[in-house]
Amino acid sequence: MITKMLRRRTARMTGVIAVLALSTGVFSAPASADPGPSYVGLGDSYAAGIGGGPYVAGPAFEGLPPCIQTDAAYSKALGGLNLACAGATTADVSRMVTAAANDPGMARTVKHASHITVTVGGNDIDAAGATAQCAALVSTPECDAAIINSIAVKLPQLPAKIKAMVAVIKSKAPRAKIILTGYPRLFTVNNFMTTEQKSMATTVNAAADLLNATIAVSAVANRVGYVSVTQRFTNRGVGSAQPWIVGPRPVCSATLSCAPEERPADVFHPNEAGHFHGYQGALEAVLTR
Repeated sequence: MITKMLRRRTARMTGVIAVLALSTGVFSAPASADPGPSYVGLGDSYAAGIGGGPYVAGPAFEGLPPCIQTDAAYSKALGGLNLACAGATTADVSRMVTAAANDPGMARTVKHASHITVTVGGNDIDAAGATAQCAALVSTPECDAAIINSIAVKLPQLPAKIKAMVAVIKSKAPRAKIILTGYPRLFTVNNFMTTEQKSMATTVNAAADLLNATIAVSAVANRVGYVSVTQRFTNRGVGSAQPWIVGPRPVCSATLSCAPEERPADVFHPNEAGHFHGYQGALEAVLTR
């Protein structure tokens, strides 16, 4: 039932996106000059590069927790200022860009930024909690409840949160072209999965599609860009022969995509290849053409 519900909602959202894209002309991210030092990256653990290597400390501001990042973060790889933080929500992004705009060492970079990218929304709907409950791809009451809470309860609140966040970013970086990004599907269905596992993998992927659709529609509504990474990660999820997503044990063992024991938070994040070929590749094509 959950899978059917997600498919119906995703289909409806996809239709809305198509109509809005044609009517507004702002569905695709704006194309302009190369990112350079005036580019700023904001967002959560996906933007921070988690899963791509050893953790490094990001910028710290008074009243905000220290940021955890890696050198695989797409904003850093593209020569920008990385202000992404693992665990960030839309409200955290607003606080971070405000703190940076008030910081003597970063204020000019933020104010005069030509591009700002944002990967956020997953933590607002507790996607990590739902994924953790459903990691074994077994339909349990806990898994079902987590998905319903994420998609039916929290996701409808996300557009308003994105609107508020975008308004803050525009006020702090009035020259910037703002680009929101989506998230990858985490699983690739394979013949080694049981029927139930295939069904649950499809359900989790459908939830990701619905999250992406919500972000995309919000981008259109707020007249900012949107970049999808879904196609780039197709057939590269957990369960594929060469995944770009760090898998949970013991599934990851077969493809050597396990998180190091000292970095368990890497699970269900892009690995180094995912950050490079997935996110960096998608955004580089937009920012430099």
